[in-house]
Amino acid sequence: MAVKRYCLLFLAGLVVFDGAAAQSQPTLMVEKNRLARLEQSLENKLVAQEDIENELLSYEYKLERARESLDSLHQKYEESRLELDKAQRNHDSSPSLDTQRQLAKAKHSLDMAERGVDSRTRRLKFIQVNHGAMRAKLAEEEHAITQTRARISAQQETVNQVVNAMLAQAEESERRAALAKSAARLDKPELKTATLQEAPKPEVMPDPVPVAVEREVDTELLAYVQREQERLRKLLADKSGENKQTFNSLELRSSGGKRLPFEFLGKNQYRLVTTVDAGRQTYKINSWKFRRTVPAEDDNTRYVFIFDARRPSRPRLVMYPEYALETLN
Repeated sequence: MAVKRYCLLFLAGLVVFDGAAAQSQPTLMVEKNRLARLEQSLENKLVAQEDIENELLSYEYKLERARESLDSLHQKYEESRLELDKAQRNHDSSPSLDTQRQLAKAKHSLDMAERGVDSRTRRLKFIQVNHGAMRAKLAEEEHAITQTRARISAQQETVNQVVNAMLAQAEESERRAALAKSAARLDKPELKTATLQEAPKPEVMPDPVPVAVEREVDTELLAYVQREQERLRKLLADKSGENKQTFNSLELRSSGGKRLPFEFLGKNQYRLVTTVDAGRQTYKINSWKFRRTVPAEDDNTRYVFIFDARRPSRPRLVMYPEYALETLN
């Protein structure tokens, strides 16, 4: 039964039965491309989520260190205050140049400790604000991921409905063809020996005109590319810190077996542009593997690959079609 179902589906994809069925194949292609775009969007969101999680871990580490530093300075401030009280009592009980110097020194120590507490308090508040903003950003991304997964589920149902409609058309066409064949056998005319009639020429049906499927402008993809471009611009514009190349050799190996070298941009960012194959792909970069979805309409399209290796234990792979850059520009 399953074999027959797949045969009918194949037949539905090849044969044009009537005006309605003529639209089924491009419709299925459009819906499948929409599904692939949603899967691609989900993958991009998961990459963004991982980046936010890494940033959040960094802020949590900074937050812990800032609290420890502030606690230490509070302790130092309390010690300085006690030293000042002691120096003040010594100077009040027996004033001298020596007790006066000790008192001035204690006042200076307390003043420096107070400044340290104020500075670390401001830094702690700054980190807490950024930490809270990052947590809110992570919550937004998680909500967007949940929504995208729901949209993928709904789009998969749409694809299934189109497939079922094509199957129904194929089954109906098969039934009609069987009835017509049976009726033809029953109505077969007797052969006439006196005169031979010229058999009618079979009607030649024109080939169906291929329907061009227009590529949809994916606003989510454009927004993602714009964010990544801005991130890369700011990162490369930062002249502080080291800018040496971590990997002497960094290659991309696709499912098709092609090996392509990355170009080093700086700040542990690597880039290459190459054509991609449609479908679920596995890209291997040195020892790391990444799974990505390429829509059918992007088959043999040039894609930009950005490998973010700032955290060698958890590198990121960003990829998007080159035409997205052209649209933004």
